[in-house]
Amino acid sequence: MKKKYLCHVDFFGLYNLFKNKFKNKDLKNVFNEILEELEIETIYLATFNYDFLQNGKTKYGAASQLNEITRIIQKQKNFKHTFDPVFSFCTNDKDYKVKIVRNFESFGKDSLYAYALKNNMEYLHLGTNQDFISTGIHYAEKFFDVQYRYKKRFIGNYKYKNKNNKIIYNHTVWPMTKNFCRYDAKKINQDLIKDGVWNVLKLKNGYYIKKAKINLFNNYIKERVKIDPYYPLHKKTKTWMKKFVKNKKRISLENFES
Repeated sequence: MKKKYLCHVDFFGLYNLFKNKFKNKDLKNVFNEILEELEIETIYLATFNYDFLQNGKTKYGAASQLNEITRIIQKQKNFKHTFDPVFSFCTNDKDYKVKIVRNFESFGKDSLYAYALKNNMEYLHLGTNQDFISTGIHYAEKFFDVQYRYKKRFIGNYKYKNKNNKIIYNHTVWPMTKNFCRYDAKKINQDLIKDGVWNVLKLKNGYYIKKAKINLFNNYIKERVKIDPYYPLHKKTKTWMKKFVKNKKRISLENFES
């Protein structure tokens, strides 16, 4: 059976890696030619939209807020969308069935990530650089005690087939603070490449085509966090958080939001 992939794409990176293909002005054809060259048939392409977190409203097939190429691909007639009010993907996988979950946990048991792990899919990055942090980090965080983000509930409407569905969205967020909050994407990617979790298929000008098995990705992050609970964090974030949490168990919502 052909492998299926959860994919993030960076337009500028793809241009660097496959400049010759961009002579064709039709980005849909360019993207499909790249998939064909990589022998990829079934793909789940990230088409995230953050409106639900900001104003409590979204809909099935909401326009991707990531980049133009994702907005073009999600309009293809053979693509449908996965259920997630925020972290939705579009896919040409005929096996995927949409299911509305009214009390939904991001990256939880009803998420595409859990479905992908169960079905032995892989992560695929097309044109990303080392400063890009995969949302796979959030799924990996489901497998250990996260001390640097806290749980928050969002309630809003998700429109599907002309019907508004009230959704409780349970998500883990950065603290609401002016302090620097960021993952150390470059360190994480370098470690994952060095230790063979990311399999690099192509590299040019700092832009990668790379893939990883989801279980290996999860286990690697989990093991690193056992050694250092703040392993994924940027040095600046780690410094202030360690001081703040010194006499507490973890970062919590009550510390930052009334």
